[in-house]
Amino acid sequence: MNDPSHTIARLIMIALAPIMILLPLAVALLVPGRLASDAERTRLRARFVPLVIATLTALAIWAGFLLTSLRFEWARWAADFCWLLNFPLFAGFAWPILRLKNPSWDNTTFAAATATGATRTASLVNRERQTPVTRGMWMLAIAACLAGLIAIGARGFWLFPMPTGEAVRPFMESTDHLVWSLFLVLSALALVELLVLPRILRSMLLEPEPMDAAGSAELAVLYARQRRRRVLGMFWLMGVAAPLFMSSLYALITWFPADGATLGIMGGLGGSLLGIAGAVFGMTMSAERMKIAEVRARLDRMGSPTQS
Repeated sequence: MNDPSHTIARLIMIALAPIMILLPLAVALLVPGRLASDAERTRLRARFVPLVIATLTALAIWAGFLLTSLRFEWARWAADFCWLLNFPLFAGFAWPILRLKNPSWDNTTFAAATATGATRTASLVNRERQTPVTRGMWMLAIAACLAGLIAIGARGFWLFPMPTGEAVRPFMESTDHLVWSLFLVLSALALVELLVLPRILRSMLLEPEPMDAAGSAELAVLYARQRRRRVLGMFWLMGVAAPLFMSSLYALITWFPADGATLGIMGGLGGSLLGIAGAVFGMTMSAERMKIAEVRARLDRMGSPTQS
């Protein structure tokens, strides 16, 4: 007996992984660039090579798991969750390309100052200890990472497979145990991400903030406000939302394997919403950077007559 909802769920999960894997490459190709020289365009083309290779490798991994799932049930879960490869593809390969295509997003370009002859200054304040992330927030992030890990670990003290009143199929015990082990390791990786996150936030705090020649207080306030939003947004996304969602999903799958179709839909929709939230956050921060660059250019124009 075929359940239509199960069929729809399987089709969604099969389509989700390659779409999410291809998304970073598509975004990197579609976002317009503002490169002025041939050297910059050559450098941009060179940056696309590792992104294409990494994307093809991720697709090959997904296809390998999908083909293996025809014989081994555990490979289906691995294939379904290959959409998670979207995050390293975007952060490690696509985002550097986007920054290269739009140097103004980093606020580190001094082309306008060179063109107009204006004097450019930079904020040299040590902002390393001016983080808006409090100790209480870090404790919440640690709890978010540990919650799913503890829930999945507790499953190891129960029977394999989970008693459901149905006849136990061959290899069900080994399959459930393998899925439990896999998700336990994946949940533990959230702790590794939590160890890396402080360094990421520190680098964001220390990003250059070019000032106008007069060192305008208005520009300093805009930088401080945007810096706070950027750091807090990255913290809540990477430190709390992503590990909490993923570890909770892993725990539910581990404890309720019979509801795989429903949990697959929940994972696909939740992961898509999380990805959309990250994209909206990135675009919002980029728009604020562009506004700050416009304010800086206006202040430079206002101050240029007095310096000529």
